[in-house]
Amino acid sequence: MPGLSEPHQPVTALPAEDVFTALETSRRGLSRALAHDRLRTHGANELPRTAPRAVWRQLGAQFTDLFAVVLIVAAGVTFLAYGLEEPRDAGTATLAVAILGVVLLNAGIGFTQEYSAERTAQALEAMVPRTCQVVRGGERLELPALDVVPGDVVVMEAGDAVPADCRVAEAHELAVNNAPLTGESNAVGRTADPVAAGPLLEACNCVFMGTDVVTGSGLAVVFATGAATEFGRIYRLAAAAPRQKTPLQRQVASMARRVAGVALAIGALLFAVRLPSGDSVVQPFVFALGVMVALVPHHA
Repeated sequence: MPGLSEPHQPVTALPAEDVFTALETSRRGLSRALAHDRLRTHGANELPRTAPRAVWRQLGAQFTDLFAVVLIVAAGVTFLAYGLEEPRDAGTATLAVAILGVVLLNAGIGFTQEYSAERTAQALEAMVPRTCQVVRGGERLELPALDVVPGDVVVMEAGDAVPADCRVAEAHELAVNNAPLTGESNAVGRTADPVAAGPLLEACNCVFMGTDVVTGSGLAVVFATGAATEFGRIYRLAAAAPRQKTPLQRQVASMARRVAGVALAIGALLFAVRLPSGDSVVQPFVFALGVMVALVPHHA
């Protein structure tokens, strides 16, 4: 099915009448049987959802990071040292509190990033319409947006939300709001005429999932649904943000582990050097621990 496997750029360059042929449909729309077959092939027109984690799980995960565990243990040992030393040094307790503060700050930043990303994904889901007007077998029907498939002919009127990525086949003063995709708040006109090759989002003869029809009316032929849409691509990036690290983040984390190893080695060396000075074991230990905590990179 060549017209459906790589529809994006070729369809934008075709005359309106050739769009129906390219997407193996017609102005009468798909037959019910063909629409059913394509629904089985392409799947429901929905965004790829991931099960949201409970807030307490998101927050708890911030304290299981390697550096968080190291710092929590360090804080516990420092509190223990404060309780054992005679006379007690307020600086030791201050160091323990400071370490816990770093842990809490690190956890707060991580939790905020993950929670914000999940809320963003949920907001994007809310932009996808529940129903839409589709021509099937020559009849205009109101169908669940989940049932829309490539090749469906969508009827668009002012106030409608676009259910999928479509090539405009007929436009009457048609204009849409592409803000969810491009950030452009002004209404942009749509045409049924072919356009030259270029970025898909810049094609003025296409409308996209998640956008709204501001004025006019028209017909459009669906060429991408669900995760294959431009909106689906943005949704995947938003949903994956808290769970997947970029190559740069992985490199920074690797470097941070090496720096942490050096910090531990320096701390051990300082402890060994200061131990024979005649001080109690607690003082050299607290000093070395303070140096290690200062050197260890946080929230890598």
